[in-house]
Amino acid sequence: MKKLNVLLLFLLALSCSPKLKSNVITSFNPLEKDDLVIVLKISDDQLIEGDKVGSVKATDNGMSVNCTYYENINSLKKLAMQSGANVIKITRQKIPDKWSTCNRLWADIYRVDDPKLLETQIEWSEDRKLTWDDFKGKPDRENYPNALALTNSGFGYESGNNMFKEGEVFVQSVFNTNSSWVLQEGRTDYVLRHEQIHFDITEIYSRKLRKELADAKVTSSELLRAKTIFDKVFNEMQKRQEKYDRETARGDKTETQENWEAIV
Repeated sequence: MKKLNVLLLFLLALSCSPKLKSNVITSFNPLEKDDLVIVLKISDDQLIEGDKVGSVKATDNGMSVNCTYYENINSLKKLAMQSGANVIKITRQKIPDKWSTCNRLWADIYRVDDPKLLETQIEWSEDRKLTWDDFKGKPDRENYPNALALTNSGFGYESGNNMFKEGEVFVQSVFNTNSSWVLQEGRTDYVLRHEQIHFDITEIYSRKLRKELADAKVTSSELLRAKTIFDKVFNEMQKRQEKYDRETARGDKTETQENWEAIV
């Protein structure tokens, strides 16, 4: 079963790289490049049980570019990994304004034993398949009485521009752990395969969006054109997701399910 949510990030950063700084109070060995680092938003009130490594920030150096939220989050991840931290908790954020064209971020960083326990969003990765532990939400039997499991995933885009060049448009697909759920009787490998394909379809259409934006040469100064393309691709994905559930009877038709897995 699939529930779609639209993630629209229209963040304009009109602005050399952001000013990055870390303050380390507890030393750990640096993480490997494939190690998981998660980001918790300001509103996330989960208890973080682990060692506080220090703090990091990405601010404006006066003439910064490449400092959208997406880019600064990636910069903070690199700082955290260098310090051996695998959790970033955003503590303060300033969106672009008349004083700065950057999305400025401040965060505390931690080292925990299992960061997956705190994970609220999962970026699609060929090497990261979903597990039932990723489905953390409460089952909604009222609205989905015939569903054994539900995947909540979506894609969105963010743009940034600066005074020196047209900014890039970034596209990302994510799985939302706290809005995805499974019934106890649905915890089978077969049902999990069905839900993984829903997330894979989301990724396919995020790539389609990325390609169509590139083919149309859409820049960060043309968000209305970007939204038109986004709406078209999102509607196409929604129809494909519905067709997938319909043709597989939400995974009950084994042969049809396997055909869809081959296609995807």
